Amino acid sequence: TEGFLQTETPIDRIIEYKKNNNKIMMKTTHMKYMGYAIAAAVLLLYGCVSERDTVSVRQVESKAFIVLRAGEGRKNIFSLKYPLAFEFRKNVRRKIYYFDSSYFAKNDELCPGTGECRIEANDNDEYLTDKYKKFEGNVLYTIEGNDTMQRTLSEYCRAMLEEKKDTIHIPLEIFKEKHGELIREYLDGDSIYLHFHDHKRFYDVLLKVDFLIKEK
Repeated sequence: TEGFLQTETPIDRIIEYKKNNNKIMMKTTHMKYMGYAIAAAVLLLYGCVSERDTVSVRQVESKAFIVLRAGEGRKNIFSLKYPLAFEFRKNVRRKIYYFDSSYFAKNDELCPGTGECRIEANDNDEYLTDKYKKFEGNVLYTIEGNDTMQRTLSEYCRAMLEEKKDTIHIPLEIFKEKHGELIREYLDGDSIYLHFHDHKRFYDVLLKVDFLIKEK
């Protein structure tokens, strides 16, 4: 078949105009949604802020016990549960409550990810007041694979084996006095992110954990 040259008609111009217009609309729509995405990211970034002017936080000495749990057959120590205590206070009139925490351990092999940390209000009411309010909990370390900690704490493993118990409770003050070097070597350097909320936004406070804290 022999080809031939076609001249442009008004219909062709209309079709071409619609094609170009659609491209412009698609580009505009894409830019609009990109703007929405950027705005959402900014809101998310500034929605979680660290404001000690809004919330005051301080760590205090815990009076609870260290809890060691035996491994299978009581041949080693599987985990160590370390007690923590804090006091929180709000510095504004609106309602603010403690939401959750994220724990970051120096030694990932003992406490991977954001950690096994649980903190609760002593009065079971998570809402803060204008006076310091006590919150207590603990952080769980899996120590079965740490040879140094196993050797250092072997006396407790023997005690659990002799008494046929799966756990042993040690007063924190005694544990700190006896195993201060172990604490400094493996636990010091941990941090905790405390998350608070006022039903509109988050307030995050980063705190370095003091394992050897003593009441003044």
